[in-house]
Amino acid sequence: MSFMKHPLRLPWSGRLIWSLPVNDVVLALALGVLAVGGLLTGQVMERPLSATLPIAVTSTAVIAVRRSLPLTATAVVSILAVAQSLLAGHSSSTLWALVVFLVCVYTVAAERSEGYALFGLAIVLASQFICEWLEGGTDYAFDVLVFGGVWLFGRGTHFWKEQAIRAEQHRHDLARIAVAQERIRIARELHDVVAHSLSVIAVQADAAEAALLKDPARAVPPMKAIRGSAREALGDMRQLLRVLRTEGSAEAGPADGALSPAHGMDDLEQLVATMRESGLDLQVDISRIAPVSQGTELAVFRIVQEALTNVRKHAGTARCRLRIYGDEDQVCIQIENDAPSGKRELDITEELSTGNGLLGIRERVSAAGGTLLAGPTDAGGFTVSATLPARQKRGTP
Repeated sequence: MSFMKHPLRLPWSGRLIWSLPVNDVVLALALGVLAVGGLLTGQVMERPLSATLPIAVTSTAVIAVRRSLPLTATAVVSILAVAQSLLAGHSSSTLWALVVFLVCVYTVAAERSEGYALFGLAIVLASQFICEWLEGGTDYAFDVLVFGGVWLFGRGTHFWKEQAIRAEQHRHDLARIAVAQERIRIARELHDVVAHSLSVIAVQADAAEAALLKDPARAVPPMKAIRGSAREALGDMRQLLRVLRTEGSAEAGPADGALSPAHGMDDLEQLVATMRESGLDLQVDISRIAPVSQGTELAVFRIVQEALTNVRKHAGTARCRLRIYGDEDQVCIQIENDAPSGKRELDITEELSTGNGLLGIRERVSAAGGTLLAGPTDAGGFTVSATLPARQKRGTP
């Protein structure tokens, strides 16, 4: 219900007077008027006024500082009670005096740690016992029950506030973790989009440049491939930015445009065609597999995209084989290329340990709850083998 989201608060709640909460100042003034008015009108017969009136004014005034100085306020009212018992021969038995003690006991229990709270209770009980002894009273058990009960209630409030603070802090921590995970996911998506597209564009640009020097007509296919890769990258970037705007604004609505679905298994055909157009000798074997979750489809697409991009970047036109198969429980991806030749050969072991491409694949597989095997083959090539669960857990990026 709406009233649960916006609890009722007094108009002056949270405001300050002389750096003191308005609620405490109002309570102190009300108790002060009640105490002084009762003494001056004779409704409270506590004499002499020269002793009881200053004690009443001071005891009620310290309520205004009960939150900032709870232990001090408790000690002051306790000492004043004993002082009145010594000077007037009796402690105050009025309602306002009881309220002052109860408020102080509750406050010191609710606002301070265990040690200070126990010390405050001890001060109050000691003052009450001294007054009982001086006046010949016997209500020791009553004092323990009343003030001890209020003290326990204050401790309960203290623990509840601590738990509420910890819960709020935990919520903020979870929010920060979620933001960090989202940044990782976005960085991974940006890397996949930019690395793949720019690699294809760079290769096709080299081919177009070489063709322009010999046969300009042969430069048309590479230029078309560059245009297609650039448009695909721009589309992916717009989609990613649109998702960020939608997730970052609670007011985002239909006017922002419909979001296109994330890449999946159906986009592999276009990816394979693009890689082949870039010059990659690619053999594909995709077996029919059971339907998988959207998150798994995106992971499969990105893993294949990144692995093929690495092959094109580091192995040139070496023959490459892509195989995807699976069942109702898992999806298996295997990409293996022959040994690179000529100037394109490099230390693949170094790429495995430091390259961002394989690091991104490893993080994506780990996030999906799968396994990854990657490394050089005996023939001098390289293989990437990933196994993903068909159904990812909720919340997996």
